[in-house]
Amino acid sequence: MNGGSVMYHTDLKFFTNEPERDLYSRFSAILRSNTQFFDVLVGYFRASGFFKMYEALEQVEKIRILIGLSVDRFTVKIIDRTTNEVQVSAISAADGKTLITEEVEQEFEETSTSAEIEHGVRVFLDWLKSGKLEMRMYTEAPIHAKVYIMRKDPAKVPDMFGSVITGSSNFSEAGLVNNLEFNVELKDYADVRFALDKFEELWAKGVDIRDVYIEAVEQNTWLRGDITPYQIYLKTLYEFFKEEINADKENFETLLPDGYMRLQYQIDAVTQARQKLDAYNGVFISDVVGLGKTYICAMLANSFNRNAYKLFICPPVLVDYWRSVLQEFDVSRCDVESLGKLDKIIAKGTDKYSYVFVDEAHRFRNSGTDAFTELHQICRGKKVILISATPINNYTSDVENQLYLFQAKQSGTINGIKNIEGFFRGLNSQLNKFPKGSKAYMAQLRENSEVIRDRLLREVMIRRTRSEIQQYYAEDLEKQGLTFPKAGSPEKIIYTFDDDTDDAFNQTISIIKDFKYARYTPLLYLKDKKKYATMLASQRNMGGFMKGILVKRLESSFYAFRRTLDRFIDSYERFIAMAKTGKVYISKKVNVYDLLDGGDEKKLFYLIEQQDVMEFETKEFSSQFFRDLESDLGQLKSLRFIWSLIATDPKLEEFRRNLTSNPIMKGKKAIVFTESTETAQYLYENLQSIYGDRIVYYSGQSSPALKVEIEESFNPKFKSRDNDQYELLITTDVLAEGINLHRANVLVNYDLPWNPTRIMQRVGRINRVGTEHERIYVFNFFPTAQSKQQMPLEERILEKLQAFHDTLGEDFKYLSDEEVVSSQKLFSDLNADLDGDEGSTNPELGYLAVIRQIRDNDPKLFSVIKRLPRKAKTGKASNIVDADATITFIRKGALKTFFISSGSEAQQLSFMQAVEYIKAEPDDPKIIVPGVFYQHFDKNNVAFDQMLVAEEEVTTEKVMVAGNDAKIVRLLKAMKTEPRLTDDQEELIDKLISLWENGEIPAKVGKDVLKKSKVVTDVLELYFEMLKLVPGTYLEDKKAQHAQVDGEKQIVLSCYMKAEGRK
Repeated sequence: MNGGSVMYHTDLKFFTNEPERDLYSRFSAILRSNTQFFDVLVGYFRASGFFKMYEALEQVEKIRILIGLSVDRFTVKIIDRTTNEVQVSAISAADGKTLITEEVEQEFEETSTSAEIEHGVRVFLDWLKSGKLEMRMYTEAPIHAKVYIMRKDPAKVPDMFGSVITGSSNFSEAGLVNNLEFNVELKDYADVRFALDKFEELWAKGVDIRDVYIEAVEQNTWLRGDITPYQIYLKTLYEFFKEEINADKENFETLLPDGYMRLQYQIDAVTQARQKLDAYNGVFISDVVGLGKTYICAMLANSFNRNAYKLFICPPVLVDYWRSVLQEFDVSRCDVESLGKLDKIIAKGTDKYSYVFVDEAHRFRNSGTDAFTELHQICRGKKVILISATPINNYTSDVENQLYLFQAKQSGTINGIKNIEGFFRGLNSQLNKFPKGSKAYMAQLRENSEVIRDRLLREVMIRRTRSEIQQYYAEDLEKQGLTFPKAGSPEKIIYTFDDDTDDAFNQTISIIKDFKYARYTPLLYLKDKKKYATMLASQRNMGGFMKGILVKRLESSFYAFRRTLDRFIDSYERFIAMAKTGKVYISKKVNVYDLLDGGDEKKLFYLIEQQDVMEFETKEFSSQFFRDLESDLGQLKSLRFIWSLIATDPKLEEFRRNLTSNPIMKGKKAIVFTESTETAQYLYENLQSIYGDRIVYYSGQSSPALKVEIEESFNPKFKSRDNDQYELLITTDVLAEGINLHRANVLVNYDLPWNPTRIMQRVGRINRVGTEHERIYVFNFFPTAQSKQQMPLEERILEKLQAFHDTLGEDFKYLSDEEVVSSQKLFSDLNADLDGDEGSTNPELGYLAVIRQIRDNDPKLFSVIKRLPRKAKTGKASNIVDADATITFIRKGALKTFFISSGSEAQQLSFMQAVEYIKAEPDDPKIIVPGVFYQHFDKNNVAFDQMLVAEEEVTTEKVMVAGNDAKIVRLLKAMKTEPRLTDDQEELIDKLISLWENGEIPAKVGKDVLKKSKVVTDVLELYFEMLKLVPGTYLEDKKAQHAQVDGEKQIVLSCYMKAEGRK
């Protein structure tokens, strides 16, 4: 040390891999200076480290490498008690060779993939083959030594025998350059001679591993050069479906009750669902109606640990059905609760549940409701199974909100999409560029649906269509003797209004349109609305909803419409009488969305009249309110008068004619659906003259005993009971789900089902796997006007549909799930081919079938594919790439994904996109993989790592917190500056900030917090108010839920594609 500077001694004998003291540089210098023989004795040798050395070794005449094995590879023979030393048994040459093969495989799995390493290893193998390099393994005892002996060529360096380096470095890149090591170089003849003699002694006992090593590298690592494109294609399928390939061989009999068929497509769904739950903590079971989702879920529940508690949440009408199915499947530790009782579930506590199943999950698509907020709370920290057959084509915010039941908005784990909210926001901003309903809007909507399906839903949803099941499980279905019935397009029953009826209809439509619905929207008439600002939207909803009821009842039956008019009039008269007393009471409790599925008008009116109420003085309302009330009442009474003059019912007459003379209906078991209880009653009374006691009517008020009788007549499962009492069943939508009625093959929608989802649910009662009917028939009623007889039929129907549509306007949303509905679309939906594909998220099923066929028909090839090395690669000519490109398949834990690069940035691909490129035929030739492959590979590899960047580094994503969440984060950060807060309270505010930044708090809680912040100004008071609003379950530490990226990163394979002109 001198004057603060460091002096390096160039003649030092020690090498530590610190700057200017690395072993690699020293080796290079010695080997290049006339070294003739190089002998290596190490416990650990890596051929991949050889690329660093091969140039320096080119002039060396002979290289010998003797590898020892580490202690843990040996069997302990005896432990000497006196010295506590371990003695070991020698291992056999055969075992030693197996170990070498394993070590080579592991080495090449872990080493980086580069052109330099490949070149270095190829040189190494060439030298082994030529004899320039020899390799042996010492198997008699473990070797810890690391000794490198270099002898000079005496002809060129007569005065120096050589040198020996010994210390801590193994022959690997880490040992030569990267690790901090400690090695010493000895040059004295005696030292070098001693080392050489010892080496010769051990070498003589070594086992030659040249051939084993060459074979291991050439056959079992990514350097293998004979892999064909077809083998890589099959390897892709094998690795992608590895967990489910053999699910068809698993013995599921224990999960199936007597009398249930072991259907392969259902078993596969259980396997896939388990994988998705492990990866993402949630799964949608969304097979189309009639494929047995309930049974799939019962088997899934049974496949979990029997000690784990499961909670099933379903519509009230399905509680008994679920309980009976779960009992039949012997599912232990499960509770079934109605979705109307979520608050009670929370009150009882949900900690014990590990799994939450939610049937009819699409009912929770609106995140602003109490029901969604409560369900979100219940699902937190659990694995969530969402059951719904809702079609995919309307998904935007619907599916987004359901995803939030098991994924956080800002820290998602699906397919590398961390900011789920941002992902949907981007799609919506694309959509909002176009006028709603325009051609461009509809095209963008379709494109968005595809992106959502490919990037998100495919990862978390199981949805197979009938045609897919028939195609890919044909053998299994045939073996079981099962078929799906043909449905075709629905039949039309056209009924015609005479001139008087048509006139009454047109007047009614005109009045309904101008009607004010004042009785149902009183808060809109308050002089001071500010206090009730948050309730105004639901009041407007109420008005639209009541308009929807009038339109639906008018279309359903004149009888139901007259009864509804009577109810409206009674409700108005009582309200006006109440207002005259100086007081007005308004029910708080009516939530329109809770009433949508009821079909039970009495209950609706009962709730509206309920006294869980707010009280107002009459003078608090504008005078317009009372004028509108009187005007509405006058119009209702004139409607009642108009309809009292109409004596005919053309719809009923046309139906009676069909039942008695249409050969498809006459004498057949049939089911009639209507949304109105009163229409159902009316039909029952008016059709008894045809059916006598062979007709039955069922609604929400009917007894459980009657439901049993209906099942005995319509469910094939109960045919053996020989209690077939009924031929015609008239029912509301309470029987549209959770019941099998497929002894019938005729279904009639008596009123227009405005919601296509509802039709699919209804048709699913008879369109089921296992029906004995080859064909099922669905009938829809359409009104037309006699005066328009000269117009084509479709135009006549559309004219009436348009009248309904114009009347409802924006309020159409109360009748349909659709994003945009025109009368034309409604007509085509109602007449669409029921056998058509309803949109699948699992088209990869076909590829699962391919690899299963290889397994069954060519087990030898299957075995070859299975054993292809990790990071396997091939090259092929391709006419679907524009430029030479490489696809790489990478997995980490349950996440499996693909990247493609052609030299520019890598792009992520879905399995379906990737397989289109990789797909190959058995005789497709392989081409040599060029050096540019490694550049592509690096880009793909880096892109995968970037996709999984640690959360704290994703600053750009954090900025994307938007809307109310962003406002709350700003509010909380401002609150944190309050000096009166304790450190515990500051900590809790940090936790709240993090919860909102990650998007873990449901939307409604956020709205409530912002409302509260407008009226509470003191920070401490607001802090305590917030804690009341945020359910405690969010403040508890959530169980780690990032399972999908647990596990080692594995590069599975790569496929290089040489562009050969696009097709």
